[in-house]
Amino acid sequence: FSRSLYEEIDYLREGKNAENFAANFKDRLGVRVPFVIWSHTTRRVLALEYIEGIKITDYAAIDAAGVDRAEVAERLLDTYLKQIFEDRFFHADPHPGNLFILPLSPEESGEKRPWKLVFVDFGMTGVITPRLQLGLREAVIAIGTQDAARLIHAYQILDFLLPQADIDLLERASGRAFERFWGKSTAELVNLRRE
Repeated sequence: FSRSLYEEIDYLREGKNAENFAANFKDRLGVRVPFVIWSHTTRRVLALEYIEGIKITDYAAIDAAGVDRAEVAERLLDTYLKQIFEDRFFHADPHPGNLFILPLSPEESGEKRPWKLVFVDFGMTGVITPRLQLGLREAVIAIGTQDAARLIHAYQILDFLLPQADIDLLERASGRAFERFWGKSTAELVNLRRE
């Protein structure tokens, strides 16, 4: 906690994190990061480009701007999937005060959806290790395919389980959770996949 706190108040580090994140998204027109004004930035002062946007939880303002909130959710999810599964570098403080919607005129955007998702505050970032990335990948696939055995394997990769954990019981419980929340049993899904 102490290390994280000191890293978060090191504005030279935060500026570098912002630039790294921006470089990772340079080809994504729908994502924006304020640029760092290095001539006015020090370890104790961070100077950034001013961007005025709509707080991501201000639904009335987002609707009034004509931005589709379902598209906002989709783009936000897409950015985090990219951060975790492609870049392995992620913005670790995604509360509503750090995420904004920047409405644009259609001419400015050059795309069908005239808005950008703006990320600010790069004091807390993280790096995904290859093992963590593999475990998360396996968990996402397991949940998407409702594969209880694969989910338990993902937990093992992620070191979520104690050595004495009852794997069979956890697998059965995961299968029941899939049935409850998705409505089909693992056996029914296996049969559907075969067909």
